[in-house]
Amino acid sequence: MDKHKNKLFVAAAQAAATRERFLNAHTVRTFLHISRHFLLSTLLARATIFGGFAPFGAAMAGALCATGGGIPAVIGAFFGYLFLRPGDPQSVAYAASALLTLCTAHVFSDSPLMRQRWFMPLTTTLSTGACTFVFLPDISARWLALFTCSLLLTAAACWFYTIALSPPKDGVVARPAAFLVLTATLLLSASDLMLFGKFAPARAAAVLVVMGAACLCGSAMGAAVGVVFGMTMDAAAAGGAYFTCLYAFAALAAGAFRGAGRRLFALFFSLAAGCAALLGMGGETFLPSIYEVAVAALLFAALPSAFWEGASETLLPEQAEVSDATARLRQSSRRRAGEAAQAFYEMYLSMMSGAQYGRASADEESRAVFDTAAERVCRKCSICAYCWQKDYVSTLGALDDAAVPMLRRGRAEATDFPRHFSSRCIHFPELLRAVNESLYTLRERQEYRQRQEENRSLIARQYAGITGIFRQMSAGLSQDFISLPAREKQVRRYAQAFGTAEQVAVFRDGLGRLRVELAGPGVGGILEQKQGFAAGLSALLSVSLTEPALLSDELGERVVLREQATFRAVVGVGQRQKEGERVSGDTGRYFLTDEGVACLLLCDGMGTGDQAARDSRNFLGLMERFLHAGVSAEDSLRAVAPSYRIQCDGRRFVTLDTLTVDLFSGRASSMKCGAAPSYLVTSGGITRLNNAALPVGLSEEEGGVESVPLRLGHGDLFVMLSDGVCDGADDHWVRTLLDKRSGDSPKDIAARLVMTASERGGSDDMTALVLRLEKRTCGQP
Repeated sequence: MDKHKNKLFVAAAQAAATRERFLNAHTVRTFLHISRHFLLSTLLARATIFGGFAPFGAAMAGALCATGGGIPAVIGAFFGYLFLRPGDPQSVAYAASALLTLCTAHVFSDSPLMRQRWFMPLTTTLSTGACTFVFLPDISARWLALFTCSLLLTAAACWFYTIALSPPKDGVVARPAAFLVLTATLLLSASDLMLFGKFAPARAAAVLVVMGAACLCGSAMGAAVGVVFGMTMDAAAAGGAYFTCLYAFAALAAGAFRGAGRRLFALFFSLAAGCAALLGMGGETFLPSIYEVAVAALLFAALPSAFWEGASETLLPEQAEVSDATARLRQSSRRRAGEAAQAFYEMYLSMMSGAQYGRASADEESRAVFDTAAERVCRKCSICAYCWQKDYVSTLGALDDAAVPMLRRGRAEATDFPRHFSSRCIHFPELLRAVNESLYTLRERQEYRQRQEENRSLIARQYAGITGIFRQMSAGLSQDFISLPAREKQVRRYAQAFGTAEQVAVFRDGLGRLRVELAGPGVGGILEQKQGFAAGLSALLSVSLTEPALLSDELGERVVLREQATFRAVVGVGQRQKEGERVSGDTGRYFLTDEGVACLLLCDGMGTGDQAARDSRNFLGLMERFLHAGVSAEDSLRAVAPSYRIQCDGRRFVTLDTLTVDLFSGRASSMKCGAAPSYLVTSGGITRLNNAALPVGLSEEEGGVESVPLRLGHGDLFVMLSDGVCDGADDHWVRTLLDKRSGDSPKDIAARLVMTASERGGSDDMTALVLRLEKRTCGQP
């Protein structure tokens, strides 16, 4: 049973992929576009108003000239005017106006005017007026008024047609009113076609549209649509306002029952339309209108719910309440993240200014050494008044002279004081001993304060790192997610071949990349046929997607597919620990973030063995967490490095080498802290990237480390080495090896680098990480 089910899944995916490839083929799409433009102009050329005016075919030709489909549209207009309206003298005039509009569009094709939305409606109106004015029956006020109204309709129709035929953004219709105008005029073109002499299919379709608008949007919108379509049918019939009253009243009355279900709604609409039709009892359109309402009601009740859901998602804008609430929540979160970032930044400035003040005041405390010693020894001396009052200047000068060598040496000696002072002082040995005791106390106090200042500075720099993280969060919250309801409908229908997907979400994230999420009992079938499902859905959405992956978090379990990156990273690792050690002090990591960023990290702990391995592993573990969260390498280092320095108390260190590559664009960034040189191999040669910063744990300014921006292309190699492989002093052999073996796989290159370094006498821990960027081909994971 499972085998048959799996075969059905595969067949469904293959059929969907084949269908979408056929429809997305350039030749097929071109043919469909040309056919659509031809048919629209042909059908609209039949539509007449005011007893003979036919401006809609020319208006469609003008709209399509603005969107690049002018030639098939003009041919369709010629066909419709000359062959579907034979014998009408104005048909030739309208066909000529369409040709004149095409010529004008061609002349102004490179002009900025063509990019103005008003230009083609104005051009079409002037062309139509110039060609049709001479065919007016007479120059009476009545015909001039009708002629002016027809020109206004030409401009309005061309305007709305241009909007309706513009490519939708991500499958979402921006102006549903334009589609309603297009639908109304298309129905107008077929309003004269009758079945059995009693029934007009175009008017039945108009009633169906009005019913849908009243049911989906309520009485007010339904009545407005009823007025538009009713006026259209009345203009074709030239019989007053019968259909306007009929459609608008029925929609207004039935809209109150939109929540009663589609069948009851159709019944109430029919009853209201029957009451309104009594106004025209005895007229030619009375019975046909009753038949048309009845047929439309039956169709409305029979059409599946999926049809109306699709119409609602495609034509109606999303509910403003939900969008506004989401926008307010994101704005509030963004503001709070920005305020938190500013608070941490002010704390950073406050702590750094306090540290600088502490350093400045410590330098002045050396004078307190002599004050303390004099307080202990000189106060009881018999010549105290002479030394510290009468000869105060000489005494102070002698102490200042002794301060410089005393502070440099760390203790005071008799030779540091001038001879006239030491010979005059009757308690000089006691004074010298008191000075050294006071100096020792000062040294202890200064060392303690220095440790406090260093810890304060480390914490302040960690605040600076957290500030950067909050700022990135604030920037990320400012990027809106774009929901794509039309594509959600496509995905839901496609997923039905694999099972039931109760919840489907299709949206573009803050970076503009497509993401698909599905939840429900059918996700098991999707996961069983990952490759087939992803291939078919990629063809359906015209976007290359990753294979579905199961994601479980606070929102529950769901299957996620993401837009496939342009490039992929192929990574090779070569490693060998120092002889006699159980583990290597080097730690290398490679991973891919949800944003499509490939991260390559190499950390070398001080020394070898378990302690070095523990330091490098723990440090990289914290860096990896921040990078996975979307934090930049620089801000991650600013947040992690101070904690590590406090933990090891400045007695240990690690070197750090990072590379981040955006697999969508190829933009990369390299950052080094005490690491060995790296090498970038491109078609232009080999570039060496040197280190300019101290290892983490030794440097007092890790936050000042700057990354080097790079741009990688297809086939480029990035080679990251620990100092056990090559410390940069003699790297000729590395360049030679990379030049000869750049075409090998990254795994082979990494292994060869470690092996060659070992053969050259290397005895330290050795690690080589090699990354090659490759352009992803169709179907490649």
